[in-house]
Amino acid sequence: MRVTVKLFGEFRAASGVERLELDLPEGTDCGKALQSLADQKTVLRDLLFVGEALRDHLHVFVNGRNVAHLQGLATPLALGDTLTFFPPISGG
Repeated sequence: MRVTVKLFGEFRAASGVERLELDLPEGTDCGKALQSLADQKTVLRDLLFVGEALRDHLHVFVNGRNVAHLQGLATPLALGDTLTFFPPISGG
């Protein structure tokens, strides 16, 4: 199945692209999709992961919904989904 990954901020700067398509096995979850992304765009690995664990400050979204309110990184993806992730943003 094919899903779209939209890249923002430091992820876009590091990879040099705004979006890309991932071809993933049916039933892939968000965590595995992010691992696949890091395998394909190795420049993103250290921005996404510490060792094998996803950096805890990242907010991951599927089709605009925060996976923290779904099944976390175990949230399954479906054909045509859009995956995005952001570091927290603060301001004043």
